[in-house]
Amino acid sequence: MTQDPDTASTPAESLVAIALAGEGALSLCTLDPVSGCLAEVDRLVLPGATGRCRGVPMAANVDGTRLYLAWRGEAFGLYSIAVDASARRLTCLGTAALPASMCYLTLSADERHVLLSSNIGSVISVCPLDEAGRAGAPVLTQEAFKAHCIEPGPGGLTYATSLRGDFVQTYRGGGNEGLVPLSRIYMPAGSGPRHIRLSADGRRAYLLSEFQGLVTCLDVDAGTGALSVRQTLELLPGADTAKAAELRLGADEAYLYASERNTSQLFTYRLDASGGMQPLGPVKAPDCPTAFTLTAGGHHLVALGEQSGEAWTYRIGPDGRPEPINSARIGAVPSWAVAL
Repeated sequence: MTQDPDTASTPAESLVAIALAGEGALSLCTLDPVSGCLAEVDRLVLPGATGRCRGVPMAANVDGTRLYLAWRGEAFGLYSIAVDASARRLTCLGTAALPASMCYLTLSADERHVLLSSNIGSVISVCPLDEAGRAGAPVLTQEAFKAHCIEPGPGGLTYATSLRGDFVQTYRGGGNEGLVPLSRIYMPAGSGPRHIRLSADGRRAYLLSEFQGLVTCLDVDAGTGALSVRQTLELLPGADTAKAAELRLGADEAYLYASERNTSQLFTYRLDASGGMQPLGPVKAPDCPTAFTLTAGGHHLVALGEQSGEAWTYRIGPDGRPEPINSARIGAVPSWAVAL
């Protein structure tokens, strides 16, 4: 993998946190903006993280000083981790017990709570954050059938996907007051709604459905938060099944990226002013790309090979397409990445 860098416009070095489910650890890496090389600068072994754990969901606060990670092994726990960017150091601030194996987590819009969803346990939970950014035990756990992803939206709305129920649920709330169901949109039977992303202005949502490999653009009603389908595309046209995994918007929301694990590919879509999607084609990804992340400026993408233990770095070109420029063996079962 070679490159011809434009040094006059080279972005700054980035930090990337990678959760290693097979090692019960969190790796902090620098990403060189020219070579795309990932170099580990710190590794935190998660205290008390025992048992087999396939996936480790993770999220960071806006300024990148706190990470939150849900362990899904023998004891379910929510880890709060401080990130010292200047010292390049990770510190565990504490662990809170969780009621189920959580497959996704994110922060509430006001960053006062961690929102978590459990596909296996069919629940969603809300954990408060103290002044130090440390997560406590859930103040709320409620039923949510096969909830795979939970995401906050503007105006006090929250959205949760149901992987086996084939719907997306809109809620009011997302803090101590609880989540009140408002509306529900059903997707094609057996499609498996997995991840949902909201545009910054809250007018559009993008949904990735795992089992049929569907990418759907949805309009969001400004008053009620209800969703309606604008456009649906197939990652793998004509394929009987798929195993779609991750979905992320580019830094300027001009492009949308998705990964698929059966074929180990990344897909890029150009978004027009109305949110419509134009496919730009796939590129090869590491074996079983369950997760990937984009750096803050949108210059690079880092994709994880859950089965190969690799991390591949891509440069995002002017046309939005990711170009592979480097790769590294990162550890056992890398399952989540967050660019800080």
